[in-house]
Parts: sequence; structure tokens; C-alpha cells
Amino acid sequence: MTTPIAVGLSTLRRWAENTSILKPRDQEDRNARLLYLNTALVGVEAGGIMAFLAVFLARLGATPTLVGWLTSAPALLAILLLIPGAMVAERYTDQVRVRNTYVAWVRLGFALCALAPSIVPREHLPMALVLIWTLKTLPDVVAIPSWTAVMARAISPRRRAQINGTRWALLSLVSAASSAGFGWLLDQIVFPLNYQIVFFISFALSSLDIVFFARIKVAPLERLARGQARTVWGRFADYLRPVAHYRPFVAFLAATILYRVALNLPAPLFSLFWVNELRAPDTLIGLRGTVGHGALVAGYIIWGRLAGRLGHRRVLTWSALGLGLYPILTALAPSAPWLLPVAAVWGITAAGVDIGLFDLMLAACPEHRQPLFAAVWSMAANAAVFAGPLLGAALSNATTIATALIIAGIAQWVMTLPFSTLPRDV
Repeated sequence: MTTPIAVGLSTLRRWAENTSILKPRDQEDRNARLLYLNTALVGVEAGGIMAFLAVFLARLGATPTLVGWLTSAPALLAILLLIPGAMVAERYTDQVRVRNTYVAWVRLGFALCALAPSIVPREHLPMALVLIWTLKTLPDVVAIPSWTAVMARAISPRRRAQINGTRWALLSLVSAASSAGFGWLLDQIVFPLNYQIVFFISFALSSLDIVFFARIKVAPLERLARGQARTVWGRFADYLRPVAHYRPFVAFLAATILYRVALNLPAPLFSLFWVNELRAPDTLIGLRGTVGHGALVAGYIIWGRLAGRLGHRRVLTWSALGLGLYPILTALAPSAPWLLPVAAVWGITAAGVDIGLFDLMLAACPEHRQPLFAAVWSMAANAAVFAGPLLGAALSNATTIATALIIAGIAQWVMTLPFSTLPRDV
């Protein structure tokens, strides 16, 4: 007798046999499959060291200002070095190799964070971790623009939105599973060995993504003819000139930069509020990540479909208004279990912000010079990542963490007003 489970498995098997993921028809299909594998491994670090490093600092007794610098210091370094990093990336035609070479050094920073508690005195450990996390930005400023150049060539514009949506959903699923698993693990092992193990697993598994990324095949990047500027500053100005003269991109940055600052205001406050105010255990913090990333998957599906009907500007505006509730609801949470439904609010709304900002940014960029425009876009984002957490930390020191979270949510609502200047759709 055929059971519903057997029918479902049979249907799944037939789908797997026919899908281009298992049976790629061409190089683009193979590139897509490799990008999916790459994204899944990145999800491990997102649910591991990236989710729990700030929590580790909070449990070590770090101040709000120092936790803020965990985000702001790398952002400041990126602001200064992203353009030089893009110039380095554009020297080479093989952008896949450039990205893998430099990202290997980024992942080494994860291993150093895992080793630090064994060799650095506890009173200096928070500062050492912030320093390690900041220094990994040096190779990252080359890896980011080279990765963007690969993405622009690996998948055709016709399929890019679909594949990116699947990638983001996969990233959210793996991050959700990793967050739950790592949160449980942290409560089973003695401190600080528990965090060291999580950080090392994040390093080991995320490093495997280099193996898959190396097999992506793309057209080589054309080397640009350099001008005759005599000074370093002259060459720098010549390199940036296309950005300053491309009005759609400048308008996009002007309309979104203040919102990005407001979005990053509460960044250092969440982990401090969870640990110090709500006394949340690591298992619950891990489950909070699972719920949030699970909601991201649903959010990407919902907002992705609504974008075609409503337009990307409405999607960005409505989801940003919803995301402003996240810090406010966190501040109003009476106990730690309330973090779970609040995380669902974050996941559903953050997905719409991701889709709206990313697609509108792509529409505002020319079809060439991806390393340059990606570097400037990342530079503007990092300027907000630098300023926002420090302002949030200062605000919490002047008031309370809960009050600062509420003010941050209101600021996000106010900073959606410039979105009215963006195009209705892409």
C-alpha cells in the first residue's frame, strides 16, 4: 500500500532528478549550484561566530561602547580602504582567484578568535577580540568587490533575482539551524571553551566554501586603462570620477544613508539587553536566531512576490516601517522567552529591507565597473555601520539600554521619509 510519505518522497526524488541543481544543463547552472553550496557554508559562520561573538563579549563584561566598536571599528577601516581594495581587485582578470585568496585571510580571523581565550588574559580578552575582528577587514576590502564582480558574471541578469532569492533563503535556513545548534552547544560546555569550539567550527566549515567558489567559471575582468595622473590622490580622484557623475547611484545613496545609520543605532545594544537585562541563556539566544532566520525565509518569499505588484520602493518603505518595531518590541519584552516572537518580526521585515535596498541599488548602478560601484556602496554602508553603533552606545550611556532601543526604532521610522525620492520600481 502506498502511503502519503512514500508518495511525497517519490515526488521529491523525481524533482531532484530533473532539477538543474543536480543535473546542470550549462555553465550557468553549474555556477548556480556552486553558489548555493558556497552560501550554505557561509550560513554556518552567520549562525556561529557572527551571531555569538557580541554575546561572548557581553558575558565577558564588555561595556556598551566596546561592543559598539566590535561593529564600528571594522566599518571605519572599511571606509578608509574599500576604494584602494577595489583598485587592487581590478588589477587582476581572475576575480574568482582574487576573492578566494583574500577571503582565506578573513577566515583566519575566525581561528584567531577561537584561540584568543587560551593565550590572552581575561581582562584584556574583550579588547583583543575587537582588534582581531577589526584586522580581518584588511583582506575583506579586496574580497568584497571581487565577489561582486564574480556575481555579476556568474549568473545572467535574467536569472539573478531568482537565484539570489534562493541563496538568501538557503542562507537563512542554514543560519537558523546553526544558531540553534550552537546555542544548545554553548549551554553544554564550560565557559569559555564553549565559545572557542563554536568559533573554531565556524572557521573550519566556512573555509570549505573556498573549494566550491574556486570552481565557478566566469569571463575574465577587463583591465582598465589607467590615466596619467601624477600623484596617488590624482589617480584616486580619476578612479572615483565615474561614481560622482552617475546621478542615479548618487541619488540612491543620498536617500538611504540616514536610514542605514538609524538601522545600526541599536546594533551593540541587543546582546547587552538579552544578557544583562533579560538574563537569557545561550540556548534561548540560539533559538531566537533560529526563529529569526526561519522568518527570513518566509519574508524573502513574501516580499519577493509583492515586489512585482507593489514596486520595490513600497516594499522597502513598508518593510522598513515594520523593522522599526524590532528594537521597540525588544525593549518592551518582559522576559527572555518574548525574544522568540520578536525575532520573527525581525526576520519577516528585514527580508523586505534586504530585497528593496539590494534591487534598488543594482538598478542605480551601470552595467560595468562592478568592483568600483560595489566598493562605494559598501563604503557608504560601512560609514553607517561605524556611526550608528557608537551613537547607540552613547545614547544608552546617557539614558538606558531599553530607552535607547525605543529611540532607535523611532529614528528608523523617521528616516524612511527620504525613500519617497527613489524610483517606484526597478
